[in-house]
Amino acid sequence: MAFDDIHKHIKNNDAMTLVERSAAVLLFFILGLRSVLLSVYRPLYNWDMIGYIAAAKSFEENDIKSIHSFTYNQVQNAVSTDIYKQLVDGYYRFTISTDPSALSEQLPFYQIRPVYTGAIYLLYKSGLNIVFATHFVSGVAIGAASVFLYLMSVRCLANQLVYAVPLLAITFGIWDLATYSTPDGLAYLAIVASTYLYITKRTSALQLMLPIMIGIRTDLILFVIPLLGFLFISEASTRWKTALSAVVSITIYVCIGIYWKNPGWSTIFYFTLVNFLTHPISEPPVLTAKHYLGALLNGVKSLFYNRTFVLYALVATYSLYIVKTQVKRPPPFSMFISTPAALAVVSVSFVASHFLAFPVAWDRFFSGPYLIGAFSLLMMISNYLTAPYPLQRRVASESDSVALSPIAAAR
Repeated sequence: MAFDDIHKHIKNNDAMTLVERSAAVLLFFILGLRSVLLSVYRPLYNWDMIGYIAAAKSFEENDIKSIHSFTYNQVQNAVSTDIYKQLVDGYYRFTISTDPSALSEQLPFYQIRPVYTGAIYLLYKSGLNIVFATHFVSGVAIGAASVFLYLMSVRCLANQLVYAVPLLAITFGIWDLATYSTPDGLAYLAIVASTYLYITKRTSALQLMLPIMIGIRTDLILFVIPLLGFLFISEASTRWKTALSAVVSITIYVCIGIYWKNPGWSTIFYFTLVNFLTHPISEPPVLTAKHYLGALLNGVKSLFYNRTFVLYALVATYSLYIVKTQVKRPPPFSMFISTPAALAVVSVSFVASHFLAFPVAWDRFFSGPYLIGAFSLLMMISNYLTAPYPLQRRVASESDSVALSPIAAAR
């Protein structure tokens, strides 16, 4: 049973009743609505908000003293006295709040997310408070992603599994993402939307969208390139467009770093995981192997205490086991035609490569890939469930690598 045939089987032979579909719509609606409400009424006011406000303001202002004054005035007027004290507490934060030159050396870390900072700037110019815009973008992005998530679920999953998706999304921390003044909510939306385009074979739209994702967070190159790789293998008729999309993605990645004078991986690594620096550009740090290995060891230790990662690791391990059972028969590249297998591998490759580059298990970096990995497993399970008889399950597994069921494979 091919994957497209499974879609038809789900839609035609096991269609949701009105009550079932209404319940699903309600669950996903609550998921999206609460995300927006949290962003409006329960923002986190994380310190990165300051950097992103300054980066957004830099679209129209070059004078760092003006940017510095504007940023801290806006923040002070928007948050409570207690929160503002937290935002300027400690040597690093106090120095940034009082020294415009220190803020200027933080800006490249935030300017390299031009899609997010551009969205903040546009909302600010349309009349919204710029502090509010930093977290409102996140809430709206999570809300929009819930729509794509619903469409993916009802299209690809057996009825009984559709209702699990909102619970998984909550487990992987999307409601927290909605409260952050960071580009992570937009990154989550981009990952979910691109997955929807990949599943529904809207290849042209996907080839256009993936390079744009680099402007949300440059580390999304680790998601974009593997997905384009699978697209290149599975869609022979559009390979030149896929290759062009990959070249454009890499070009955008390089150009963003050059244009905003990004100090590079080693400085960002040191700044993030070794020590905060008030002047990381004029006084660049030296990252040593000891620094990296120490951060890596601490990161690995932290994984065992991160419940979200442990859940994802179990899901990923089972998904890859299912994939492995399907590549014993030649040709091995047949697995790349399988949508669930491709998504599982892309998810794992992003999580693994990102952790090696920056060994921290902060959920906000991984909510999207975690969820896509879990969704791919639900797709594999659905492939098994939608074949109503054991014989059909066995035939599906033996005739098409898309029906990824270890149970069927073992028969």
